[in-house]
Amino acid sequence: MRHVVKAVEKMSSESLRFITIENAQDEKGKAPIVSFTIQSDPIGEVGVNGVQAVDMLEYVKYLFESLNEAFPCRENALTITKIEEAIHWQTARTANRIKRGVEGKNEA
Repeated sequence: MRHVVKAVEKMSSESLRFITIENAQDEKGKAPIVSFTIQSDPIGEVGVNGVQAVDMLEYVKYLFESLNEAFPCRENALTITKIEEAIHWQTARTANRIKRGVEGKNEA
């Protein structure tokens, strides 16, 4: 199974509604295509209609975890750590926006 498929299998069911994979079969020379539908506006204004940027970071983290299981190396491990740090800071940003009452709005 391709690493792109293994990664998407770890995603939340909510995110999966907005991620598609074409050419998922493991066929040499045929590249898989992963497509993300991005959230258009604040969820508080339009509801959920796509993934958030942090969802894409999570997908990439899962992709590198799958690659690292097959081909472990320091560089993959460091990449995973940095992606986890990015997710952490985006989670902190969201918590701060909630605290300030601006999460879900087009406000700074």
